[in-house]
Amino acid sequence: MAKTYISTIKYEILANYEVQGVVEKPDLVGAIFGQSEGLLGQDMDLKELQQNGKIGRIEVTINKGKGTTSGQIIIPSSLDQVKTSILAATMETVEKVGPFEAKVRVLKITDTRKEKRETITERAKELLKNMQKFEGVESDEMAQGVKEHARADEITTYEGLAAGPEVATNKEIIVVEGRADVLKLLGYGIKNAIAMNGANITPALVKLCHEKTVTVLADGDRGGELNIAKLGSMTKIDYIAKAPDGKEVEELTQKEILQALKKRQKYAQGTKTTYTQAHTQIQYGRNFQRPNTRYGGYRQPNTRYGQTPFLQQNNFGQRGTYGQKTYGRTPFGNTYRQPFGQTFNKAPTITAQTPIKVPEQKIELPKEFEKLVKSFSKMKGKSKARLLDSKKKKIKDVDVKDLLGSIEKSKKKITTIIFDGIITNRLVEAAEKKGIKNLIGVRKGNITPNEKVATYTME
Repeated sequence: MAKTYISTIKYEILANYEVQGVVEKPDLVGAIFGQSEGLLGQDMDLKELQQNGKIGRIEVTINKGKGTTSGQIIIPSSLDQVKTSILAATMETVEKVGPFEAKVRVLKITDTRKEKRETITERAKELLKNMQKFEGVESDEMAQGVKEHARADEITTYEGLAAGPEVATNKEIIVVEGRADVLKLLGYGIKNAIAMNGANITPALVKLCHEKTVTVLADGDRGGELNIAKLGSMTKIDYIAKAPDGKEVEELTQKEILQALKKRQKYAQGTKTTYTQAHTQIQYGRNFQRPNTRYGGYRQPNTRYGQTPFLQQNNFGQRGTYGQKTYGRTPFGNTYRQPFGQTFNKAPTITAQTPIKVPEQKIELPKEFEKLVKSFSKMKGKSKARLLDSKKKKIKDVDVKDLLGSIEKSKKKITTIIFDGIITNRLVEAAEKKGIKNLIGVRKGNITPNEKVATYTME
């Protein structure tokens, strides 16, 4: 007796038929078995396949009309794709049912496993949604939320400046450029950092630097160099540390920050050591000297063979000595003799370059944005960004790290962005491409002016 079911159904063959006469279901099934017998060999014989559980019971629907019969044929199969396709093509060879002409046409072969997978996926989504509804968010999201909350709680203010909780009590402080840098150091357990608030150096910070051992951790760009020059001209600095070239402190990993602090260099106030020279010493070693005299660098005079210091006003350099004789013009006392009776003092000692104060050109925040910034102030310290439309209504809030991707993927028209971070050239370029007109950040990096995108700071 033939099996009426199979344990695993992989595919279902669906076919339409039409018979030019009135027939019953057994007539049609008999015609299928009879006309395919011996056609494909013993291993593809329908009776053998059904007895071995390779195909299931053939299901037939009957629709009788005026002298005709039509309907559908369904054959479940556990064969592979190739053999199932051959079996389906074999069904179309049925030409007669009893004495009547017949026509069979296969409509499709359905992969039942695919349908089951889709059903499983939809049900899994529903179950996961219900589970999250009652059990909360994933552990990673919980950990990130707790970490951000802890960091936001730890940051304090010292005389209006963003600072770590140990600035007032610790003997040493680390001065960084902005609030985001303080948060970055807090995330790595460094709690004695204080923000200089860009170029807006306050009297409170000047006073604090005189009372503490000060290490300045600067961005690896020209803006960082100018900020240090300004701070050095106003107060005491003990050490200088620097981020790698082209990087800002808030972009550094824990390893990069610790390495920069480890390689800090002594900053001698009011002597020959300038910020540029200290940076050179950090890269090439303490004893490195810049040879180009055109820009204020110098070489130590080589006295091994009796050479005397070079006179900058003399077109003829001093010659060396051999034994007791001196060739060329010789010094006496504290002066060098020059032709035509002129005398000059010894070559002047090169002194420190005086740091230059760079005036800060601050663009006032338009009044239309003041309320938006005030409402956003609750999210400061959480590294968030808010996207606004042309009516200054919120589209959505995103993480600062995902801001560039959100700008590119956004389907809604963004005109203004307020975010807890630094305005960079890359962000300005992305805003220009998307037609965004206003960027409001904590502070500006070393950006190129852009006529199409207005940039403002919250402070």
